[in-house]
Amino acid sequence: MFQSTPILLGQYRPLDSFLHRLDARAKIVPITVVLVLAVLTQSLIFYVTVLLALVAGLVFSGVGSKTLINNLKPVFILVGITCLYHLFFSARESEILFSLWGVNIRSGAVDMAVFYSLRLIIFISVAFLVTLTNSPSELGDAIAKLLRPLEKLRVPISDLALILFIALRFIPILYEEFTAIKNAQMIRGVNFSGSIISRLKKTTSIIIPVFVAAIQRADELALAIEARGYQSGRKKSFYSRSRFGLREWSFAVLSSVLIFLLFIILDSP
Repeated sequence: MFQSTPILLGQYRPLDSFLHRLDARAKIVPITVVLVLAVLTQSLIFYVTVLLALVAGLVFSGVGSKTLINNLKPVFILVGITCLYHLFFSARESEILFSLWGVNIRSGAVDMAVFYSLRLIIFISVAFLVTLTNSPSELGDAIAKLLRPLEKLRVPISDLALILFIALRFIPILYEEFTAIKNAQMIRGVNFSGSIISRLKKTTSIIIPVFVAAIQRADELALAIEARGYQSGRKKSFYSRSRFGLREWSFAVLSSVLIFLLFIILDSP
């Protein structure tokens, strides 16, 4: 009755697919290219093409289309809020297209609503793809290896990798905590239906216990790390060995070049 579809963001699924077998660094490189170019481009076709490629990667990695849609529902809500904000408050000096609820909808506002919404979907799809096909420890190690040259500038790469690992590991844990508290209150007769304001007020009774539990977990984790002799700034070894071979080089280079060429072709005047 109270069971819901588990979220995918931050939750690794140990499946056997091409993307799962790739080293995390081979995916982080083209994904970084996508994130940078998505901010620079104004081409709608670029956004749609990249988004279709990301969705195809998610589906072929073992995520069913139904599961993907169910887990993207909160994203659709966030995208809707972003779209409405730009429609009503952006590009106030552009041409008026029509009026909605007494508010003038302008051409520049429509463009900004479309582009910022697609950009947000791409960013979240990238997060889904990376966390789905790599465990938090693999992502932490990959970030540490990619940024290792920055250690010469005294950047605490190992500490940043540890922070990333803990953050990704805690996302599904906090979600499970949220679901457990919500189900417990529903058993006790709390009804979370009704108007948006009513649901927001009732959700507060869930967020506060989750926040308290998160602080307790953070204290316990800090004590556990200290008890194991962790020292910031010292050179760390890696728990597992990863091989960046010909397959990884081919994927990283070819996908990055294709993305860049797509950007050059579609974004040219």
